[in-house]
Amino acid sequence: MKLLRLIAPDWLLAKSPGTKRVQEGLFTDTQISQLNSQGYNVYYLPNPPTEYQPGKPVDGADVDVFNYVFVDCDLKDKVYDSKEAFIEVLAESGITPTLIVDSGHGIHAYWKVQGLDAMSYLRLQRRLIRKFKTDEAVGQIFQLMRLPGTKNTKNPDKLLDCVTLYDSDFIYTAEELDKALPVIEARDEQYCRQHYEKTYNINQNTQEISDTLPPRFGKFIRDNKEAKELFAGTSEDRSKSDYRLGHLMFSNGFTKAEALSVLVNSAKALQRAPVHRVSYAENIVNKIWTYEMAEDKGKLDLSLSVKEILQKTDGVLKGTRFPCHPRVDNTAHGFRLGQVIGLVAGSGVGKTAFALNLFRWFAESNPDYHHFFVPLEQPANEIADRWKTMSQGDETLHEKVHIMSNYDEDGNFRHLSFDEIREYIERFQKERGLKVGCVVIDHIGALKKKGKLGENQDITDICHTMKAFAVQTNTLLVMQSQTNREKAGIGDLELNKDAAFGSVFFEAYVDYLITMHQPLKRCHAEEGCPTVTAFKFCKIRHKKANKDVIKEDVCYYLRFDPDTELLRDMTQDEITAFNYFLPKATNLRKQDRKTDLIKYQSVPYTAEGVKVAADSNSNRHTTRH
Repeated sequence: MKLLRLIAPDWLLAKSPGTKRVQEGLFTDTQISQLNSQGYNVYYLPNPPTEYQPGKPVDGADVDVFNYVFVDCDLKDKVYDSKEAFIEVLAESGITPTLIVDSGHGIHAYWKVQGLDAMSYLRLQRRLIRKFKTDEAVGQIFQLMRLPGTKNTKNPDKLLDCVTLYDSDFIYTAEELDKALPVIEARDEQYCRQHYEKTYNINQNTQEISDTLPPRFGKFIRDNKEAKELFAGTSEDRSKSDYRLGHLMFSNGFTKAEALSVLVNSAKALQRAPVHRVSYAENIVNKIWTYEMAEDKGKLDLSLSVKEILQKTDGVLKGTRFPCHPRVDNTAHGFRLGQVIGLVAGSGVGKTAFALNLFRWFAESNPDYHHFFVPLEQPANEIADRWKTMSQGDETLHEKVHIMSNYDEDGNFRHLSFDEIREYIERFQKERGLKVGCVVIDHIGALKKKGKLGENQDITDICHTMKAFAVQTNTLLVMQSQTNREKAGIGDLELNKDAAFGSVFFEAYVDYLITMHQPLKRCHAEEGCPTVTAFKFCKIRHKKANKDVIKEDVCYYLRFDPDTELLRDMTQDEITAFNYFLPKATNLRKQDRKTDLIKYQSVPYTAEGVKVAADSNSNRHTTRH
């Protein structure tokens, strides 16, 4: 006999009215086979309670012995390309699982462990999740997993087998796993403590679950087709459906109590133990009501008069001035904390070098501030080495720049989200008492596309949060974005407002949009050709045309020194060399892009300089420095 929970999918309930959605208890193998063939999905507890009282639903508070820790790799999360790819990672991890199961849609891996208690179990679960980048929802004390040897019946037209792929007798000690896993993060430690206290009812006030839906909800789903489909739970992402349903109920005048009584009976909630049904529904309702409008506000709050705004801000409508070098910061309004700079370029053009030069200039102009670089693809030691080179022996600058690496100490990719970066910056400022000035994130396309509630986000959603990030952290955010080869060429094409990765509206969300290219890149291998970085402000939100020195849509040129990685003004000889090589680079570019060649007259180059060409093309571009 096995202690199991069997859950009927929606299609079975529709096909056979009166079918119980959930059956829980001790079942024989014959009963399991019969109910599974009827359509029930079969789940078990890897860590079951030592005592079971028939007729009393099992919840986390009943679980008192812990034998397994485990992870769930779901391919729909798109972290791994295939089941085989994840199994290969498991095999190379140094902690081979005791049991590996193909669940149908993914892989479940289990480690049998001696000497676990509840908190040790919770902490190891979170650390395994971070190491293998698997489903964060798997790791509660009451955690159901699909039973091997049964079928996944969620889709009646495509039944999937849940089968054991690997089974061994190997047992780990908690210490052995501890040595192989990353250190627990503060957010995970907080989760473990809160979950432990809620599960065992420590300082918790649990509510009784009502299985009766509010009368008005019946009429609501009759009149609202979307609400009916959301409550039916037909979507693959049921949590997202419940959040949407909660927002619909709020906008249609449901009280928090009414919404709670609906959501504790949603398809997602009914898969959980009674105490967890309440916490699941409360979490959704509280976040929605807090976001939409506090229950007792009793006043309009979506608008303020100009008078109220000025009073609230002391008449100052802009953030603290955060000066940089006039090479880039030469507008009347200037760079300010709480603003966003978008930095766009093609691959290999030097966005990172440009951003680190900004750090150098910010450090010189704002000595009391520290700065953060978040390289989402490059290892931290590479960025640190480049900063060391740029510091030119000034070790006082080393403590000014902090690198928030997206790789852990074992070289595993963390896959940070925007929310995680923001929360860390806020905690850093609070706990260390240091002011953070500039934060550079490289690049927007590499951010994890998951919000803090687990919902999928596209690039536009991330763009929406950039300004909030800058304001909430009181920093100047530089968000880098890489454009494609079609627009950037090999990095030598001038870029415009629509160049950012994933969103042609990127420029709408930033205060400044700077694009970069290397106009002489095709000639860099030739002797005497200078490495020149061109940058252009495609957008200046706070323009004062009669006072700004730097203008929109005008290219400015800086000499990039490959030895020091510093940007500086060009010398007169370098300007002369630039004017010599520019027509040649332009011809090569046009030839590559199969367009008509411009007229070009070869002019001999000498170490002493360039003879002025009769062809006016040599002076076709105005050089600013």
